[in-house]
Formats: sequence, structure tokens, C-alpha cells
Amino acid sequence: MERREHILKAAQELFARFGFRKTTMEDVAKAARIAKATLYYYFKSKENILQELIYKKGEELRRRLLSAIRDAEGPVEKLRAYGVTRFKYFRKLALYYSTLTQEYYQYLPFIEKERRDFNAFEIETLEGILREGIDQGLFSISDPRLYAFLLLQAMKGLELPIATGKALKYDGRTLEVEEVLELLLGVVLHGITRR
Repeated sequence: MERREHILKAAQELFARFGFRKTTMEDVAKAARIAKATLYYYFKSKENILQELIYKKGEELRRRLLSAIRDAEGPVEKLRAYGVTRFKYFRKLALYYSTLTQEYYQYLPFIEKERRDFNAFEIETLEGILREGIDQGLFSISDPRLYAFLLLQAMKGLELPIATGKALKYDGRTLEVEEVLELLLGVVLHGITRR
């Protein structure tokens, strides 16, 4: 494994285990089994390490989301694939998720930029799926960008328990990600009124 990647892996494990605040550059050097001077050759600070980790994880999540919708057939399946992929990989990318959602990281300019960029990516991607559904005569909505924003807000409301691995509990039973997404998509696509 390339040394830079080895350092990133060691740092990610420390950040996940002890938190970003408590982890020091010395801790990272020890975990990576390198001299502190060597660590500083690759990264000026632990903020630089976190920045690279966030960038890499964000790119990975974007690739996975785009791949999921590319492999799905039709706008409804693309929405479903997007939602399932989003929740499953947010859970796997716990460091990425926590840095985008915790207040502590707001002082880091690159985190705010990643938050804005990822939000814009999601709205643009969802809007594209909705426009495809409009073009195919499947969706009847007047403002696909607004609906993309609202759909994203609904997903964000569910992401904390799902992404952190805490199950969604309802009346003594555990709801799985797919079940929750099916219900959400049902409301979005069909509403709740009798036809």
C-alpha cells in the first residue's frame, strides 16, 4: 500500500475510534508506524488529513450513487436505487457522514464547501431523475428542482438513524432501509389519498 494511503487509513481508524478532536498527529504517526517527521512530509496537519479523507469519501459516494442510477431502469427505479445506495454508503462512510453533519466541523472551510457541493450534487442528480420522469410522462410535477429539494430533505430526515447504524423502530419492530424507502417513495409517487 502506498505510504500516503497507509497514513490515511491509520488516521481514519483513529478518527473513527477516538474522534477527530482527540486524535493528534503523534497518534497518527504511531498508528501508521512512521516517524512524525515523515507524517509531516505528507500532511501539514490533521486537518489536511481529514480534508483528503473527506474528499476521497465524497468522491466514492458520488461514484456509487451515479453508478446505482445508471444501472437502474426508469426514473422510479433510479429514485429507489439512489435512496438505497445513499443510506447504505452513508452508513459505511461514517466519518464522511459525521463530518458533514456535526456542528463541531463547521469551522473548517473545506467541510462547509463539501457540504454545499454535495448538497448541490444531490439536488441536481435528483432533479435529473425527476425531469426524466416528466419527459416519460410518469411524473406530473411543475417544479422538479423544488421536488428534488423536498425529496432530499425527506431522506435527510431519515439518515441519522440509518447512517449511524441505529435501526428505525416503530411499534416494537425494526424497519429496514428498503422498507422505509418503499414507504417514502410510495408517498412521493402516489400520495396518500384514495384514487
